[in-house]
Amino acid sequence: MVKVLAIASQKGGVGKTTASINLAAIWAEQARVLLIDLDPQGNATSGLGVTDYKYTAADIIAGDCKAQEAIIKTEYGELYIIPADINLAAMEAGDLNPHKLTEVMKKEVGKYDLIVIDCPPSLGKLTLNALTMAERVLVPLKPGSFAIQGLNQLAGVVESLRLRRINTKVRILGFFYNEGQTRTQLFKTLNQAIRESYGTMLLDTAIPLNIKLNEAQLVGEPVSIYDRSSKGAEAYRELAGEVLEKWQTVVRS
Repeated sequence: MVKVLAIASQKGGVGKTTASINLAAIWAEQARVLLIDLDPQGNATSGLGVTDYKYTAADIIAGDCKAQEAIIKTEYGELYIIPADINLAAMEAGDLNPHKLTEVMKKEVGKYDLIVIDCPPSLGKLTLNALTMAERVLVPLKPGSFAIQGLNQLAGVVESLRLRRINTKVRILGFFYNEGQTRTQLFKTLNQAIRESYGTMLLDTAIPLNIKLNEAQLVGEPVSIYDRSSKGAEAYRELAGEVLEKWQTVVRS
């Protein structure tokens, strides 16, 4: 059965795209993986070094091409990508049905073992489309004064999709700390609050501050290729394993 994972956060700068690129690339070493770049900034596209493409996610959603026409095989194992560009931004202003992405991807889903959706930093129509298609949601987290508020909002949207029967299978798989300063008082306070509110939904793996992650994205490579022995690569490998292990333990109802 195909696993569909949305990596989402309404807050920018939390490492959502970095997580999408690196998790997808690691899984693609042993599975067939499709990364859907649904962010108008197109950072997942450029972060994998993809610059030559004819169609994007915007073209698929607009009906200007079929999904298979926009899919590009990357240089990294069995990793494929649907690119994104600024034309996606117009989708937020238009009348975008929350089921549109699911509908246009219907014929392609069964061709992959895993589908990863990199969402824009908002809870707008594009993210809603991603959450409507997804089975699980992974949320990167950085310590800050609005972290708990953001988690509550996103959790509320996911629960609303289920209760309104827009997507009854979607669940939040978990949250993980990204580039967190684990020794600060802010981190300790936030960690305690999240543990109290969400318990085991907070994953054990945390991604450390690591310059190799930024360098890899700048040159358009996953960190597992750019520097396999770096702390960033090792942490993402650990996170990739934990996500798959936790997938089946998320309660279904």
